[in-house]
Amino acid sequence: MLPSPKRLTFRTSGYYILQALCVLALFYYLRTTSIQSIQPQNSHPKSDGIPKIIWYKLGPKGLNSDTREWTDTCIRINPNYRMEFLTDEDADEYVKKSWKFRPDIVDIYLGLTIPIVKADLLRYLLLFDQGGIWSDLDISCEGVPVDDWIPQQHKAAGLVVGWEFDMGWGTAFIRQFASWTIMAKPGSPHMLQVIEDITASLRGIMEKQEIPIQNVTLTMTGEIVDFSGPRRFTNSVIASIGKSVNRTIKLDEISQLLQPKQIGDVLILPGVSFAASANTYTDEEKEQLPPKLVTHHYAGTWKNPEGGETV
Repeated sequence: MLPSPKRLTFRTSGYYILQALCVLALFYYLRTTSIQSIQPQNSHPKSDGIPKIIWYKLGPKGLNSDTREWTDTCIRINPNYRMEFLTDEDADEYVKKSWKFRPDIVDIYLGLTIPIVKADLLRYLLLFDQGGIWSDLDISCEGVPVDDWIPQQHKAAGLVVGWEFDMGWGTAFIRQFASWTIMAKPGSPHMLQVIEDITASLRGIMEKQEIPIQNVTLTMTGEIVDFSGPRRFTNSVIASIGKSVNRTIKLDEISQLLQPKQIGDVLILPGVSFAASANTYTDEEKEQLPPKLVTHHYAGTWKNPEGGETV
């Protein structure tokens, strides 16, 4: 932070007055710029908590009556949070400026023509760089302010995720974290792992098909949930947690949750927190659960042959 300007007197020369005004203007600019430049991954400052920012990505159609109503439920109960609604142009400009130290990632992001893959990658880039809370537009808040989402004993967590599928599905299903709501401190190595895994897969397709990034299609990526969505997110995060604690993380130690559980610096919330409608509990289990935090309305605007909104 720039030092406060010294008190000026009537005897101060015009030169020093001009200098002071320039300093104040620069200070104001730095304080009001909505997206700060990223620092190299090993230079992120220590954070006392998850930044009070909620990130949203607008499609070409912007907000409709439903998404406006859903996002408003979060805005109203979090007056001390900054809300950022990014357009496609905002996102492109952000990646160009903030990730210029990784031109490989910039080229991949800007060249992508599959909207959902681009949106998935954006959320991970933002959370690694800026931190805060990512929220899809079809998420509504359930009356609990974000400041109360993390139990006091887990406030130091660097990444907070919640199960999408965890309880009531038997054994023959693939568990995954919800990717529609994610909380992170800037510089999380787990978010970087997700980014590196997705971009490595894209490079693999480009090399195998001998094509530029612009020609990568949904047919080549396969299922989005596996390629850049919640299953990719889950697998990368669990692998990264394992690296951080120097052991293999087994699903049975982080699943079937009725209360939040922390492994390393990652806090995992039970399914009721971010995906109540996708999990079922007995009456006895319900008495042990924390409150429902958000509702996902499954608008699914990306589910078309182009993998995203087209109008």
